[in-house]
Amino acid sequence: MPLSPGADEIRSGPVVRCPVCLHPDQGERRCRGCGFLLAGDPVLGAATEEDHRAAAAELAAAAHAWDLDAARRSPGDPAERAEIAGLLRPAPSGIPAPIPYPADVRHPAGGPGHAGTPGSSVAAGPSALADLLTGLTTGGPPEVLFVEFGTQRAAVVRAFVDAAGLPHALPYAETSWAELVPGLGPGEALRRFRLAGGVGTVEPVDRLDFDRAVRGWLRTVVPGAYEGTGTRTTAVVLLRGGTGWTLLDRAAAVLRETHAPSAESAPDPAPGPGTGSAVMARVRRLLRGVPLREPHTLLLARAGTGAGDHVPVELDHHVLFEAGLRLAPGETRTVTVTVHGGPPVLPPPHGAGAPAGGSAAPSETLLVVLPLLAGHYRPENSRPPLFDLPRAELPALGSARLTFVLRGPGEIEVRTGGGDTLAGAPDGRKPDLRALIHGVPRYLRRPRSLELICAVEMSGTDRAEVAERVGFTSDLIRAAERHSGAGGGLRVAVIGYYHHAPRNEHQRDRDLITYLRPGPPDRAQRQLRELPPEILPRDTLTSSLEDALRTAAKMAAGRRAEPVTQALLVVGRRPPALPSQDGLVPGCPRAVDWREQLGTLRHQGVRVGVRAEPFAVPAAPGVPSGELLRHYLTRTWQDLTGADHLHFRPGTDSAERAALAFSAERARDTDGCPLAFAAPPLPPRPSDLSGS
Repeated sequence: MPLSPGADEIRSGPVVRCPVCLHPDQGERRCRGCGFLLAGDPVLGAATEEDHRAAAAELAAAAHAWDLDAARRSPGDPAERAEIAGLLRPAPSGIPAPIPYPADVRHPAGGPGHAGTPGSSVAAGPSALADLLTGLTTGGPPEVLFVEFGTQRAAVVRAFVDAAGLPHALPYAETSWAELVPGLGPGEALRRFRLAGGVGTVEPVDRLDFDRAVRGWLRTVVPGAYEGTGTRTTAVVLLRGGTGWTLLDRAAAVLRETHAPSAESAPDPAPGPGTGSAVMARVRRLLRGVPLREPHTLLLARAGTGAGDHVPVELDHHVLFEAGLRLAPGETRTVTVTVHGGPPVLPPPHGAGAPAGGSAAPSETLLVVLPLLAGHYRPENSRPPLFDLPRAELPALGSARLTFVLRGPGEIEVRTGGGDTLAGAPDGRKPDLRALIHGVPRYLRRPRSLELICAVEMSGTDRAEVAERVGFTSDLIRAAERHSGAGGGLRVAVIGYYHHAPRNEHQRDRDLITYLRPGPPDRAQRQLRELPPEILPRDTLTSSLEDALRTAAKMAAGRRAEPVTQALLVVGRRPPALPSQDGLVPGCPRAVDWREQLGTLRHQGVRVGVRAEPFAVPAAPGVPSGELLRHYLTRTWQDLTGADHLHFRPGTDSAERAALAFSAERARDTDGCPLAFAAPPLPPRPSDLSGS
């Protein structure tokens, strides 16, 4: 039986309505809307005054109970509850309100008018909706219109899939009840009360007028959803709200009458507001149940095979979730992948990107992007299937484990090992995958073997000061050993230097340095541990660093069997001395000119870095050469690093960062690979043996 009388029936005479809920009477003994007894058994004789009073009291009690039930379904803040309480039809005095009608009598399943409505058999179970959503990706209806009648407005959302099989939801239509049915009133409390079925003491909303308004709106916003031939051009899904909201149930029944929805969703515990954002969120939750038409993959880089100095870089697709996977409501799937950071790159020594007085050491982490694709990237594809582009910081030449959580097609959340969620591409900004691919270098330059000379100041005012330098240098050697596998290995030399001995013709000169020539890292570690510390009774201005520079220059001289990268790192607190004393600026007892030694090192291609501890410049008030001393002590460390800008700060720059700085290559055509690697980049050559 249809929801309401047809046009001919309405024109034949006035429509009788239930006095309790205003549902149009269709000649039944009980009201189909509220279950109120409309016609009793026939009796002999005229009704008495007592019969009239009893009937009026019963009607008043039922009307009050109906309004009270509607008020309970439409709660609000205290002011709104007070407003609704003033609208209720009063209960008769002395007669208690009846117990609420049983659900099977007052509201048949699906709301009034649902039973027997055309299209109700289609919406019998969740399988119809599941099959419909599957059809979106398998050649079924090209789009689906989701219709929801909320407490604020009626809304329609359009859903479709793109070329990659990913579902999308877009707002299609949205009309407030104040515009659609003005008789519901402008106030939110009154509108909710009436939508819940309340009649109250004010002018009621005619049920048939409400049906006609909804019917006209549907024919406008859902055109061609169902044609007389039975051909579907657009599928319609009813998003059911909470049951028992009389007018919302009537609106749903009108949709069933006029458009025969292909499926219905399970009802929410309570009807939503019906705003576009709320309906969109609900539709997106449903679309998470669409099966994956294409595998969801992570685009990575991979180092190819090759024994030369240049290693080819290829693209690699890591399949995260296979095609055909389908999530149940509320279900997620999780996979963990280990990704690797590329090699560190130093900024160019001059021009754009060159540091201004700071360290040129590369960062210990690299910023990479993680392209998430529906399928595989192909250069000939005019629309690459990229659906998100999270960003991550990976350790240079290190690895990290990332967790990928699938919430639905084209919806993946990426988490770090610490549980942080990586931000994806900003909304409204479509990432350019082609430009990203263009930034991936075709080759990576394999670093050369590294020959590292560590000059460590072994003098200090206490043992902790010296022990900290030794510990840092030991960590540096270990870090350099980890990274040297990408090149041809690592050789390490250690120089321990001390303070100046006073020049005295009656005293024999003592050794100012202790050193070990380049060799395996483990041998250098042993030598470092065996260097004797020297504790000074008081601070002195300079050390024998100039002697250490001369020794380093001798170590770096000579021909190597193969090209190597040579580097010197000075770890200390006091700068070198001048060849001879200049005022308060001390001189070297052996007249070694550190500037000449530094020039020799640079001529040999040795990269020089400094890890200098803070040194208080002594005040020399009234002494003409005091300013010269302060200038010398503050500028010498900067002059040592020169154009390399490898200046490391204690407590800020780690041994890992210093090791990366010496093993990194200068940037040329690219600033590094923007992608993470599927495996460690730059695998060692078969002939590369660390420490050989």
